[in-house]
Amino acid sequence: MAHQVSARKYRPSTFADVVGQPFVVQTLRNALRKGQIAHAYLFFGPRGVGKTTCARILAKAANCERLTPEGDPCGECPSCRRLAEGRALNLIELDAASHNSVDDIRLITEQVQLAPSEGRFKVYIIDEAHMLTSAAFNAFLKTLEEPPPHVLFILATTEKHKIPATILSRCQRFDFRRIPTDQIAARLQYIADQEGISAEPEALFLIAAKAEGGLRDALSLFDQLVSRTGGRLTYATVLEALETLDYDAYFTLSDALQHWRAEDALSRLRGYIQAGYDPATLMMGLLDHFRYLLLAKYQPSALGETIPPHYRQRYVEESSSYSEAFLLHAIDLILEGERRLGYTRSPEIALETTILKIALLPQALRLEDLRHAESPLPSLHTPSGSRPTKVAERPSIPRTLEEVKKKP
Repeated sequence: MAHQVSARKYRPSTFADVVGQPFVVQTLRNALRKGQIAHAYLFFGPRGVGKTTCARILAKAANCERLTPEGDPCGECPSCRRLAEGRALNLIELDAASHNSVDDIRLITEQVQLAPSEGRFKVYIIDEAHMLTSAAFNAFLKTLEEPPPHVLFILATTEKHKIPATILSRCQRFDFRRIPTDQIAARLQYIADQEGISAEPEALFLIAAKAEGGLRDALSLFDQLVSRTGGRLTYATVLEALETLDYDAYFTLSDALQHWRAEDALSRLRGYIQAGYDPATLMMGLLDHFRYLLLAKYQPSALGETIPPHYRQRYVEESSSYSEAFLLHAIDLILEGERRLGYTRSPEIALETTILKIALLPQALRLEDLRHAESPLPSLHTPSGSRPTKVAERPSIPRTLEEVKKKP
């Protein structure tokens, strides 16, 4: 039998297997149990979160002969078996990215008048629906609003804002959200167990975080890393394969910046770049690191979405040694440096200057505190003509945060 990638081999066949979309699953189940199936649905959301999968499960459940009490297709009746094997004549899938003309829609409007040759519903799944032309959308309006009772339309798209309002008003809309990282990691662990793959939980969590809420992306990356590592996924090998720095490296780098050790920070940075790490990736990694430290101060529960479990407590403990002012200004400087990366021909210079500016922050913050402490507002008893005492200034370093930001 030909090899199947994990995204296809472990594609959910019932609503119970769908990951991370509880609202969508519960609503569709209730509609199926009560026989209140709408004639048109619109599924929208990011890529790889289950839109087409749920559309196929809905098509299977709508024609299932023995629907379960929970509202899932039985998977055993002739209709379910035909759909699972790809032999269902009453399921028509259209890729609107390549079939988006008026003629394609006209063909659908002519076919819907014919009763299904098998099952109760003829189901049309139109993927990438936003790719239909304006003329095609207009030709589809009447059929979508009043289709024959044996027809069910399911439109799926990643860009809802490109769907005309006249189409949106004729469909029941379902918003598919990004899947939480811990749920993606749990699904990867299940697949690893089924395939007999040795995988450390921290490695799977790192893959899940890299996917940014898309289960399909996580599965594609999982297959690639399994092939690369020979079926043994460790935290170290996944870090190396993803060309991602360990959290320990960012803790060391931020500690050097906080204590004004610019030479140490630049030396480490130069080593990472020479090892092949992309400056833009390093910039984003440092931005995420400072963000996690800030979240650890005010909302530690949010760390569970993107950070492996064994590092969450460390962020909470280390965050107490960083001031809010330092973290906020560091994030601001990194965002400024990230904008420079978009148009500079020397991304390494943009990264190095950003690092130096962050290294100057502790001294600038200290001087600014001294200025406010030693230069109070004039008292009512201050003799006229007298001036407040000025703080001695060191010309070798920036005196204010604004000067830190402007320093080339």
